[in-house]
Amino acid sequence: RSHIGSSASIYRFAQLSPSPPKCSLEGAMHPARLISCLCLVAFAAADLPDEVPTVQIRGVHLKDPVKMPLFGLGTWQYNSSRTELAVDLAFGMGYRHVDTALIYGNQKGVGAALKRTGLPRDEYFVTSKIPGGLNLSATIAALDSCLEDLDLTYVDLMLIHFPSSFDGKGGPKARQQEWLALEAWAKAGKARAIGVSHHCQRQVEDILQVSTVPIAVNQVQYHVGMGSAPNAATDDKAYFQSHGILYQSFSPLCGPCNPPDNLELINGSLVTSIGAAHNKTGSQVALRWLVQQGIPVIPKSHISKHLKENMDIFDFALSDEEMQRLSAATSPAVGGGPSPNDSGDCSVAEQLQI
Repeated sequence: RSHIGSSASIYRFAQLSPSPPKCSLEGAMHPARLISCLCLVAFAAADLPDEVPTVQIRGVHLKDPVKMPLFGLGTWQYNSSRTELAVDLAFGMGYRHVDTALIYGNQKGVGAALKRTGLPRDEYFVTSKIPGGLNLSATIAALDSCLEDLDLTYVDLMLIHFPSSFDGKGGPKARQQEWLALEAWAKAGKARAIGVSHHCQRQVEDILQVSTVPIAVNQVQYHVGMGSAPNAATDDKAYFQSHGILYQSFSPLCGPCNPPDNLELINGSLVTSIGAAHNKTGSQVALRWLVQQGIPVIPKSHISKHLKENMDIFDFALSDEEMQRLSAATSPAVGGGPSPNDSGDCSVAEQLQI
């Protein structure tokens, strides 16, 4: 087993500590209840290696919190073969989390690489996503397709990728229908936790009107340069953090941002000057700023040197003054939206459908 470092345990963030639900298997029991109990027992037993720094999220079964790694491997824009290479390299170094999605088209590469690791299933964490705006049957088909591509019986975290379809079809009723379909699928033992991505307060409030399973995570773009950004840029960050929904960062180094913003968190003067004081790179400082707040990160790379740097962020700590300087930065701003103050997620114009 690859060790990440003894200092990792210092930075483990515990939010919940209830025991898993007890489930007696003595005596006669309805078959559906028996299956449910067996799923609970299996999920309760699942655990990551102690050396992996984690944060706890709310699981499908309310009394069964799930440990989520604070760092992992992103795979957006990688084809299946490059993803397979990246997962091979990363997991060989000690990574235990990979993030993928149906729309990425690379889940077969993820699954092939995971199988080659020989790791027990409970020693790594897989996040996937399905498109938004799907009806009941399309939702179940997309979810099952993810498991088939990954060659897994369950994922640790399944997200609805966008509050509508990517071309704007959806609305409150469609959001509720898709969420309830995801809940039923997860309750059947196919996901340990479920959540959303690119969602803002109003869209999540639609879901909360009907949900019976916690929204565990909202995965959004967040990085140095957005610490003092308005709600429209951060997708209502404060709302999620005050409602027990873990706020997770994608594009933590602003990789998809337009030049020169896409390099500012790698070789910009703010992050590199702080990094020099810790013998760390600019990108390590940018990633540390996030995980030091308990925000998980999934930077993407298929280059060994960068993969190693991206995980070596738990053997130092930023001072309060350094954290404040990074939080006050206004560049690079959110990328991909209609303006530097708007991600575009909160203002999705939806063609209503049920």
